[in-house]
Amino acid sequence: MTLTLFPIRLLLAAFMMLLAWPFALVASLGSAEKEPEQPLALWRKAVDFLLKAIMRTMWFAGGFHRVAVKGRRALPTEAAILTLAPHSSYFDAIPVTMTMSSIVMKAESRDIPIWGTLIRYIRPVFVSRSDQDSRRKTVEEIKRRAQSNGKWPQIMIFPEGTCTNRTCLITFKPGAFIPGVPVQPVVLRYPNKLDTITWTWQGPGALEILWLTLCQFHNQVEIEFLPVYSPSEEEKRNPSLYASNVRRVMAEALGISVTDYTFEDCQLALAEGQLRLPADTCLLEFARLVRGLGLKPEKLEQDLDGFAESARLRRGGKVGVSEFAAYLEVPVSDALEDMFSLFDEGGSGKVDLREY
Repeated sequence: MTLTLFPIRLLLAAFMMLLAWPFALVASLGSAEKEPEQPLALWRKAVDFLLKAIMRTMWFAGGFHRVAVKGRRALPTEAAILTLAPHSSYFDAIPVTMTMSSIVMKAESRDIPIWGTLIRYIRPVFVSRSDQDSRRKTVEEIKRRAQSNGKWPQIMIFPEGTCTNRTCLITFKPGAFIPGVPVQPVVLRYPNKLDTITWTWQGPGALEILWLTLCQFHNQVEIEFLPVYSPSEEEKRNPSLYASNVRRVMAEALGISVTDYTFEDCQLALAEGQLRLPADTCLLEFARLVRGLGLKPEKLEQDLDGFAESARLRRGGKVGVSEFAAYLEVPVSDALEDMFSLFDEGGSGKVDLREY
């Protein structure tokens, strides 16, 4: 297959992307911040139809001969946000190209030749890693579009925030649920005999997965649109609760379990450095307490060296709960005392900061 099917499919996929590029370029001219015209002009409808057809042909050439779709996709006025899970591969772009929904993407993507033009066409919400205020701006933009009463395209969001191996659903990030509007859960399945799709932290890299998948004669994917989930008043006030309840509904539909791990927890566990966490650490309990204290798990990897240096300077001197709170720059609370007790195994009321 490497010598026969693979090069043919690769050339066809590249040709389809080149064919789509001029249509996307023309249709994406103008300000991306401007609200889309309603109703769409006839020429825009024609371009939209052509791009969907070209993208579907590209996936067909790649071996995805049949994309099984179950359920009914809600109208933008019914659900402005579509939450997709589990997120396990870049092949999860299939439902995006089939619906031409907007997505949340890193800002660097728009500068990729050809692909960046195709991305701009679907009017994504861009996230900049270099902008410290980017997360707040992203949430505000999602909220603005979600509350536009269907004037903007639906936004497809992968609330897990990273790729997993589809054996469970990890903690959903709250961004899709902060607007407090109804969402439509969408579950993805790849019922192939041989899994060449999954792209995770450990395992084949992106190019190897592309090679293996294009060498398969036939690849299957199922997209199931679940009923629209309307939040209660309590869920509107608590996005984390809203996210957790939607995740439970999606896990039940998939027949898999859930776990409270997040991308940042695993990042912390695998962080390099002198205080690298052992494999048998009580990471989940620790991470839950860290979040309860309002600390930011995504910054902890950067701060590990600083924490370590500060602890070493104390040369084994132990501290009480008040000094521990001052060290973390948080007030004394039940959550802090819970964390403190993890390291105060003897019940002496003192802990060694080097253990923390």
